[in-house]
Amino acid sequence: MDPHDDENIPQRARQRFLRGMWAIVDQHGPGPTFERGEPARARLEALGADPDDLRAFARMVAYEALHSALYFLDDPGDDATGSPGWALLETSGGEPTGRLVQGLYEDLDPDR
Repeated sequence: MDPHDDENIPQRARQRFLRGMWAIVDQHGPGPTFERGEPARARLEALGADPDDLRAFARMVAYEALHSALYFLDDPGDDATGSPGWALLETSGGEPTGRLVQGLYEDLDPDR
């Protein structure tokens, strides 16, 4: 039994969703920790990398991660195990309207 069941927290769905989000971050295998990002940037600039190019590259990586995350929100993949799912719902005044918010990745514009 999940210890959060008595708190009415969908813990299994939360864990599944977060595992999927981390899979997006780690899709190219485990890498350096986040703390190593700044020294890596400094080393690249010391080697002659243009700061604008590094920002453009970082923005591209962020876009790809966001696109993958929004896609995963709609389609978590195979559910053969009967794992819990989720849905993003519109609310008004804190109450669900009954309308699903879907396909956000379709409207994500990298050139906005």
